[in-house]
Amino acid sequence: MGIEFRSGGYVRHVLMGGRTIKDGEAAAIWNVNGVHKQIIGPRRVYMYNSTIRFLTRHKAESHQYICISHRDGRVEHKYGPAVLYQNPALHDSVSVHDGIRLLSENECIVVYNDSKSSADRNSVPKEVEIATPIEEIADTESESGPKCYGGKKRRKVIKGPTLFLPALGETVREFEWSGRDSDGGFAQSQNIFKILRTDPNRVLSLSLSITTADSAQFTANMSFQYHMNSLDKCLDSMDPMQKMYDGMLADARSFGDTVT
Repeated sequence: MGIEFRSGGYVRHVLMGGRTIKDGEAAAIWNVNGVHKQIIGPRRVYMYNSTIRFLTRHKAESHQYICISHRDGRVEHKYGPAVLYQNPALHDSVSVHDGIRLLSENECIVVYNDSKSSADRNSVPKEVEIATPIEEIADTESESGPKCYGGKKRRKVIKGPTLFLPALGETVREFEWSGRDSDGGFAQSQNIFKILRTDPNRVLSLSLSITTADSAQFTANMSFQYHMNSLDKCLDSMDPMQKMYDGMLADARSFGDTVT
């Protein structure tokens, strides 16, 4: 038995004998006819011509959830604190995920729900759901959000401060915006994130190359503050930072044409 806890890597064929499954362990046993049973310790089991496999333990804390893909096709979210033993006879895969913590009212995420899915926020822990302000944005199909074939999506914004744990069928939008690169220029896909920050003190610093009317070139280093006036317009754009940069670049070219 030993003092170490065994997991999915422990598989044995037992012709005749027994195994002690400690408190904190679980095992799946198949007899000579292939019949399966799951044992959760503490327990002593005796076997004849059987196969025993100890099960990997997955734990979710209060800010996490366990995503379970069952062999019958069902997908389940089990919210922490919770423990689950991954059983190959019952589960295709088991994984633990962190919730998204929004620290202030200036932080938010965009959540899409497939209208044909069985998303049920009643299964989310009450202490999390009560603290989650939800603003319904649209009940129509969204072009800028994740694709949904054969149905529409509902889009909503979750604002902080709160902890968000997704229900089944809910997808948190991932943004991929342009930003300043290591050379001070501007490049696509520099910022990949899920949490939008709407505070008014956002600062962007970049370098613009300007060509004058007589073909001389110089570089302008600029820093300016910006903030989000309309969340709807921001969500309708795939990359608002690129649009802002393109506008600044056009202004810089117009300014260069006036300088000799």
